[in-house]
Amino acid sequence: MKKLLYILREIFKFRNTTFTKVISLTIGLFVGVMAFSYCTFEMNYDNFHKDAEHIFRIGTPEGDNGSRAPLISELKQEMPEIKEVTCFSRRQVYTYQTPKHTFYVNTIFADTSFFRIFSFQVLSGNPHTDLNDPHKIFISQKWARILFGEAEPRGQEILCKGKLLTVAGVFQDIPRNSHLMNLTIIRSMESLGNKSWEGPRSFQSYLQLKPHTDLKSVEQKVQAIANRHEKNPTSINYILQPLQELHLKYGWGYSYVIIVGGLGFIIVLVSALNYILIAISDLVHKAKEIGIHKVNGASTTDVFYMFLTETILLLLLAGLLSIGFIWGNRSFFENIMYINYADIFNTEAIFTICIFILFLILVTGVIPARIFAIVPILQIFRQAHSRHHYWKYALLWCQFASACLLITLVIIFTSQFRTLMNRDLGYSMERLYCAEIYCGDPYPTMASVKAEISRLPFVSGITFVDILPLWVGTTTLYDANQQGITESCVLYTDKDFFPVMGIPILEGENPENALSKANGAIVNEKFIAHLKNIGKGNENLFLYKKPLQIESICRDFQVQSLYASQQPLVIQKLTEPDTASLTSVLIRLQQNKPEDITLLQHKLKETSKRLISFEFYKYKHQASYEEEEDMCLTVQIFACLAIVIAILGLTGFTGDEVARRTKEIAIRKVNGASSLSITLLLLQNICYLALFSIPFALAGAYYFGSFWLEDFAYRIPLNLWILAGGAFFTLLIILITVLLKSQKGIRARPAKALKSE
Repeated sequence: MKKLLYILREIFKFRNTTFTKVISLTIGLFVGVMAFSYCTFEMNYDNFHKDAEHIFRIGTPEGDNGSRAPLISELKQEMPEIKEVTCFSRRQVYTYQTPKHTFYVNTIFADTSFFRIFSFQVLSGNPHTDLNDPHKIFISQKWARILFGEAEPRGQEILCKGKLLTVAGVFQDIPRNSHLMNLTIIRSMESLGNKSWEGPRSFQSYLQLKPHTDLKSVEQKVQAIANRHEKNPTSINYILQPLQELHLKYGWGYSYVIIVGGLGFIIVLVSALNYILIAISDLVHKAKEIGIHKVNGASTTDVFYMFLTETILLLLLAGLLSIGFIWGNRSFFENIMYINYADIFNTEAIFTICIFILFLILVTGVIPARIFAIVPILQIFRQAHSRHHYWKYALLWCQFASACLLITLVIIFTSQFRTLMNRDLGYSMERLYCAEIYCGDPYPTMASVKAEISRLPFVSGITFVDILPLWVGTTTLYDANQQGITESCVLYTDKDFFPVMGIPILEGENPENALSKANGAIVNEKFIAHLKNIGKGNENLFLYKKPLQIESICRDFQVQSLYASQQPLVIQKLTEPDTASLTSVLIRLQQNKPEDITLLQHKLKETSKRLISFEFYKYKHQASYEEEEDMCLTVQIFACLAIVIAILGLTGFTGDEVARRTKEIAIRKVNGASSLSITLLLLQNICYLALFSIPFALAGAYYFGSFWLEDFAYRIPLNLWILAGGAFFTLLIILITVLLKSQKGIRARPAKALKSE
């Protein structure tokens, strides 16, 4: 108890140093908990499935996950290595109706083996038989509560596109760490047509292999079976994609995890080293007290545990502050991580956090405690140890390097994000608005909506498209023998698309004539150039088994995201839907007046009877890169924390240097040295240290920056100016910190420093 009281007294006695230590530990704990929990969560996707290591998806090396529906049935029959197979359609959003609700949710069409392979708990119903019935569906637990409250979901009826469907059962909500998350409704594969070998590769096929199966052999057999039915066997190269790698390797990507984990580790390490730097700097002040303890019989072990206990107490205090900060900013961090706290702090994450805290205790507690404990008594009273200060430079070097690395990364990430936001897409986004509405029975036709909106005096143009240019999909073009020729983006629109978007026709018919012809199409410059590169002409092209007649060539404009370069594009006429279909509409205004925008939104809602969304097109474009914006924000947070740690460490180091060299400074001033020359003397070693750390930091920033930028088709060059900017801001922060901290000691009167001599 006496030892604990002494430790608490020491903590409050050196409260300024204690405050600095606690801040440093709080930053390390906060970053470590958030970064390592996030990385643990991301790397444990789909691990909860039984025999997850034996489950594979059939895909391609490029990440495509499409296959034809009949493939799995033949695989099951011909390959004894396979334990179970399942096949389901890609997720699509469907509209469902009950007497009280209309809702739009993710839907798949699956076979009866879906719940045999995936360990999603079925709360009611028998999917092994009910998924054979095209009129029965399974619904998630969350939506069952939303739609039916406390009533029994089974037997309830839901309407979809005029078909009455019966709820056959309820499955537990798909966990957040599943690549199938947000799945709401599962319907029977029997509801779908075109499941032959002639159908599209729009299904996802999964295999559960028996243990000790040779994967290469299975891949070869899968390829051989598929080749028997493909008209062009060399067009598709199938591989087995492990279930546990689908999220990171073929989905979200490793780059975010590596960047967040790597930068988080750097911040934690620098925070720990900063604590050691501050703690050992206290040795000058605590040396005599340690000596008195040893003279009075304290052993090396007693001194060791005394300082280790102090570190643990400070870690507990820092932990409370970290928890308060994490919880107080819950909504902010959940938004930038796209994960709820309830999901991220799971069993694996808590175990990782415990390992991390143990590591922090060992580094920040054991090292300073060991140094304090082994100092000999004679050295303590002679203060011989004060001459051995070079270890401080090593710790300070790490802080300078981390600060420079993160400052440079902020410049790289921010510059790239601004490049994405300001890139010319090939059409103007000024005064352009987009909306999603339903057209076709029982809703109005596209023509009627277009006529009503065109009457508004402030509307300069309106056009319908099947999908916004930001998200245009790709498909395969064939020749007359139905051999695949190439991949191309396909957009369906009306004749007003080109004048509304400001995209000129370079050659051929005007849009109205080109799109009015049977099978008529407008292609971009990239499409023509691509055909020439592969040695094909404009004739005998087929799209969805229909001949493609190229009537015009338009100027290139960006389709898909900026992760992809300019793509070949085919544009055909958008036809009026017979039944209710979700359609996108683009509207250009003459001016951005708030009253006009409000009136337009009201008119769209009134005319279409169901307005799903209405938004400024530029905001839609920016929203496509929210993840990149959040990554920039994350790096900015890390950089700010690294700067704070560097300033704390540099402040402590500078103060210690001024205190250690007080008499030297006084003697120099007596001999006529100016304050400027003394300041430069103090800056000399620190500047050398900073200049020595900067090349390593810039190399690290170049690596992390290049790793992140390689995903983009359009990226900034990592030139000398960006790297020089990071180095400049780092040196500026160091210079300002040293000048502010050292001035009080430099301006002190020499007589006061020398009076003890």
